Amino acid sequence: MPANSLSSSLGLLVIRSDDLERAAEFYSAIGLQLVKHSHPPCGVHYSTTNSPCVFEICQREEGQSPTTSVFFGINVESIDNALRLVPDKGGRIKAAAKDSDWGRMATVSDPDGHSLMLIERRR
Repeated sequence: MPANSLSSSLGLLVIRSDDLERAAEFYSAIGLQLVKHSHPPCGVHYSTTNSPCVFEICQREEGQSPTTSVFFGINVESIDNALRLVPDKGGRIKAAAKDSDWGRMATVSDPDGHSLMLIERRR
């Protein structure tokens, strides 16, 4: 990294959902602590309260592009528990849990079709 470069980290990730309440239920089930807020630019939305990177779920409005081409990861306490809840909350398991250098990981999709990786970090 060049000596004059700035240090930075991800601070905000926003996805859009066709069903805000269903999406909030899905992400809450896998362990994100969400609070309902209302302020621009999303209006009523859900956001996390337990992470350095704020994750927000906004209602997708007519004419807005979906955000389903985004791929992101969420750290979970127990990947097995999270995977048990995914189908019950409208999601789909796309790739079963497997070990990696970073811990156990699985790929799922949420009810809107966003693909995400669930990651149980090594302890």
